[in-house]
Amino acid sequence: MRNLLVLPLIIATSLFVQASDDIESLAEKKCGACHLMGKVTKEKLSRMSAPPYWALAKKIKMAYPNRLDGVTFLVNYALNPSEDKMLFPKETKERFGLMPSQREVVTNEEIKAIAEYILDK
Repeated sequence: MRNLLVLPLIIATSLFVQASDDIESLAEKKCGACHLMGKVTKEKLSRMSAPPYWALAKKIKMAYPNRLDGVTFLVNYALNPSEDKMLFPKETKERFGLMPSQREVVTNEEIKAIAEYILDK
């Protein structure tokens, strides 16, 4: 009987780990071309054309202490970027430019999952 109670927990944990891996892969695929994500390599550093994801998370968490507000901000910014929404100083925009809209790159579900992943890391 005890084994029957443990089995659902093992399955749920396995599915959670798999989902986390899938979201990490999705984030790297959709965002990693510009933002530094995953393992840092010389190649990734040389082609980084936007602030690294951990810097994004830090700025968003400072501006939006409530996680849901941070997720909402990141989703909105990724789909509708504008200078007035930028959380980084003007030097960051001068270095990287304004992020292009990701409206045609990600679905609403994908960007929400990625935003949650970035803010939970």
